Amino acid sequence: MAPIAPTIDPSALYSGSLLSLVILILDLICIVEILQSSRPATNKLLWCLVIFLMPVVGIILYFLLADRERRRMRYVSIP
Repeated sequence: MAPIAPTIDPSALYSGSLLSLVILILDLICIVEILQSSRPATNKLLWCLVIFLMPVVGIILYFLLADRERRRMRYVSIP
């Protein structure tokens, strides 16, 4: 009796690759934006480390917390 080879669904092999590609592209966009910003070098290094070590959480934190001054400048106070 021959051993039964496990069958692998071909679609299961590629299920996470599209999501991984999207995360990689967002990581690269964030890192390029960080490196082109006028932040101090230590802030740039810290943001790049956060995004490199925790890609999904780093992207979310960057988009939520990074450009607070620029967002504040959009709003004009009412006299």
